[in-house]
Amino acid sequence: MSNITISEKDLQSFCRDLLKQSLPDEEAKVIAETLVDADLRGVTSHGVQRVAGYLKRMEAGIIERKTNISVVQDSFATALLDANNGWGQVAGVKAMDMAIQKAAQYGTSFVGVSNSNHFGTASFYTRMAAERGFIGISMTNASPIMVPFGAKEPSLGPNPISISIPAGEGQKPIILDMSTSNVARGKIMVAKKNKDSIPEGWAITKDGKQTTDADEAWEGFVLPMGPKGSGLAIIIDILSGVLTGSLFGKRIPRQYDDPYPQQLGHLFGAINIENFGDPELFYQHVSEKIEETISSEPSEGFDQVYMPGDMESQRKKEYKENGIPISQEIINELRKTGEKYGIDLEHYLSQNKQSK
Repeated sequence: MSNITISEKDLQSFCRDLLKQSLPDEEAKVIAETLVDADLRGVTSHGVQRVAGYLKRMEAGIIERKTNISVVQDSFATALLDANNGWGQVAGVKAMDMAIQKAAQYGTSFVGVSNSNHFGTASFYTRMAAERGFIGISMTNASPIMVPFGAKEPSLGPNPISISIPAGEGQKPIILDMSTSNVARGKIMVAKKNKDSIPEGWAITKDGKQTTDADEAWEGFVLPMGPKGSGLAIIIDILSGVLTGSLFGKRIPRQYDDPYPQQLGHLFGAINIENFGDPELFYQHVSEKIEETISSEPSEGFDQVYMPGDMESQRKKEYKENGIPISQEIINELRKTGEKYGIDLEHYLSQNKQSK
């Protein structure tokens, strides 16, 4: 299958110009950055292939054209924001910024967001914290397209969680970003668009049978990452949805199927390491932890042992230098979406090169 390789700058400019036909420029900039950042890290399920679906929901009046965030509660180290059915990425950036500011003053902080929408990759926000020397935590609930472990009926989203830990000046942070399902449903969407099959264990049909057919999987439900993934998804649903007063479980409309606002909940946290001891000693010990992990002798079938986030960071470095590979099917979708809004994708492809 052929890919088009696009520079980060070109892809971000296209997405921003496309989105700002309908959204305020600053919001379009934030959303474009989060989408392209996902593709840079190889997380195509949360990348630019989301644009058409986002805009379709906005056109239907299911997502607001401007994110008007209001403060519901604000007390020292905690706060609750209402996104008022705005864009999850915009609300997420504001909430994490607030959490970092509060953690700088109070040591730790948690900021919840209610009445929101899909916010992209969870690590986008935790990396904001780690880049400023804080431990970052983020999580969100999602559409009920995942079954609890052992069940046939969905009542959970593949609720993701991310934790990023700073590793010191000039060192890349440790970045955990994981779905509680065996796979993000967005990867099934990518496979469906690219007409690819999917591995067994990703999803079941709507009748509860295992499948490797992306179309059947899209109509069915994703599987949790075993009983531990199922349990973690339930806890995240409570912390993101119940705690913030958002919808949760079966109550959440499905993002691509139901014509209603999702009213998702997010939770963001920041920890100021200075409130727990000497930062230099912390970084020294983090360095030792990294070294003892990556220097471990690989077992049979593995070439190297990685820290969480290392492979995505390597991919980001490569794609920044050489361009981001986007499948021809998704390019065609972006081109069609651009034409609808008067934005010509070809104008942004000056640095492209074909690859296989």
